[in-house]
Formats: sequence, structure tokens, C-alpha cells
Amino acid sequence: MSSGIPPISFASIIVGFLGFAFTFFTFVRVFWDSIMTMSSAPKELRQLLDNLRTELYGERAYFKDAIKQARSKDRKSTREPPEIIPLSILNDSIKTMMDDLRNLEAPFLDNDEDTKDVDLEKSGKVSLRGDYARMDIRRRILWLHTKDDFMAIQNQVTRTQARRIAYETSNTLSGVRDVERRVQDLDDRLYALEEHFLEETLDDGKVYVKRRYPSK
Repeated sequence: MSSGIPPISFASIIVGFLGFAFTFFTFVRVFWDSIMTMSSAPKELRQLLDNLRTELYGERAYFKDAIKQARSKDRKSTREPPEIIPLSILNDSIKTMMDDLRNLEAPFLDNDEDTKDVDLEKSGKVSLRGDYARMDIRRRILWLHTKDDFMAIQNQVTRTQARRIAYETSNTLSGVRDVERRVQDLDDRLYALEEHFLEETLDDGKVYVKRRYPSK
């Protein structure tokens, strides 16, 4: 009887060892990434929140002004202008993201209880941000679990900005085409008036058009 390990058993041992090594190193990598995320939490949190606030309140101000201007174009009409529909949808998305951000950032602020009910639009404040709370171990762990939620809001803001740029581009092209049509219509009218004033009826009853410049 041979005392050696059968080839199939040896192969199974190798596969099992490789699977264990892969799982172990994956765990080490995930653990190390978690440690690095928690260690850099104060800097990352401040940068991400400041950027999100700036972008969100900037987009909110833009949509408020755009909706106001669209309504002021036709005040006599009882119906909303059609261009307000996409603006309102994007504006509602921004307001939802602002609410989500307030809920996510509250545990990381010292004065979240004092500012959670503040209406920024009426108070004139630019941001809800107060002083950041000390980044203790509890908040670092919370940041580890909520960072993806903050990043999801960042991605939503980016998509909303892309839609807003597409809307602006479409409006600009539409305005350019409208100006071209108006210019062409004006040119046709001027040409008709010019032909009218240059016409001359002679004794034979025929209508002739005077030339501005003598033909060579």
C-alpha cells in the first residue's frame, strides 16, 4: 500500500489553501481600507460636506431664479409655462438631496439640534454648517458606515448638474433658432418693402423694377 497522498487529494489541499489565502488577504485589505477610512475621517468629512453644501445650495439658487424668470415671462397666463416642468423636477430633486444631507451630517455637527429646523431660504444663511463635532471613535465608525451614502448624494448632484447643463444647452439652441427665424422673417419683409418702393409703372402698363446700381 502506498503511503503517498493521492493526486486528487493533493490538488484539493492546494485549492483549499489558495482559497483560504485569497479570503485572508481580502479580509486584510478590507480591514486596512476601513482603518484608513476612519483615520482620514476628519479631513474627508469636512471636504466632502463643504463641497456638497456649495454645490447643492448653488443649484438650488439657480433653479429658484430660473423658475422665477420663466413665470415672469407670461404673467397673464393661468397655466404654468412648459419650461417650468423640468426645472421643477430638478428643483425637487435638489431639495430632497438637501434633506438627505441634513440627516446624514447631523451626527457630525456640534449644533445639529439647534439648526435642524432652520429654514435656510428665509433666514438667508448659506449653509447649515456649524462647528464640527470632535471626531471620536464612535463618529469614525459612523463615517465608515455612512461614507457611501454621502458619495451617493455626490453622484446624484453630478447627474443633476449634467441634466441642468443639457437643459441650458437645449434652451440656448432653441433661442438661437428662434432668433434666426426672426431675422429671416425681417429680411423677407424688408425685401418685400424694397421691391414695393422700387417698382415703377410705365405707359405700356408693365411694371419694372428700378436697379439700385447700373448694370455694367
